[in-house]
Amino acid sequence: MTDDSRHAAWVRVIERIYQEQVAHAWGHYVFRLLRAVFTTNTALSQEGGFVFDWMVRNYVDSTLMLIRRELDLQAGAESLKNLLLDMIAHPTVVTRERYLANWDEPVRRWAANRMFDQFVSNSDADHLSPDLINADLARLDASADHLRKYAERTKAHRTPEQGLTIEGMTFAALHEAIATVRDVIAKYYALLTHNSLAQWEPVAQFNTLQAFTKPWVLDRSAVNRAINEER
Repeated sequence: MTDDSRHAAWVRVIERIYQEQVAHAWGHYVFRLLRAVFTTNTALSQEGGFVFDWMVRNYVDSTLMLIRRELDLQAGAESLKNLLLDMIAHPTVVTRERYLANWDEPVRRWAANRMFDQFVSNSDADHLSPDLINADLARLDASADHLRKYAERTKAHRTPEQGLTIEGMTFAALHEAIATVRDVIAKYYALLTHNSLAQWEPVAQFNTLQAFTKPWVLDRSAVNRAINEER
């Protein structure tokens, strides 16, 4: 691959990663919304607890698999980890000149120069520093690799339970890992696309509570027929 084609491939991969993370961030909002609906309605919690349990399991599974996807090392997998490893192997693809080519105005060009400095070993360096990228890989592993292994053993593959532990598998650990993954994504998204990220979670353009203020079942027999039709 030429430097131009490799850079274009990196941009495509980081955009794909970004879009999936935004979709998951919206899913996290919907999960919090539904959780709030259930936890603030005692009767609903008592009678519809099975729905809440199903919702929690699906949210956790999807989040674990998202973490696994970004730390996937399989050959050809377009994961965050493989992207960073390829950047380490080809650090001269992203040069200071390539990065600054997007800015002409002197003040913005000066600011872009300072931004590029966080990716190089010193302010005179012309291309990416593999050591700094390795440091970001180490951050990913420290925060999320135990969750990747858990996801592979329990979700991606059905492995023997011997030696499997759920110690430390909490919502806090899950969300801390996602936050670290997204921090690294945002850093390289800015480097490759020249776009900064203000937030991951999309802002709803409609009243998300409205759907829960209406009866969900208007005709019991019709619902039962619909359930059977979906078999």
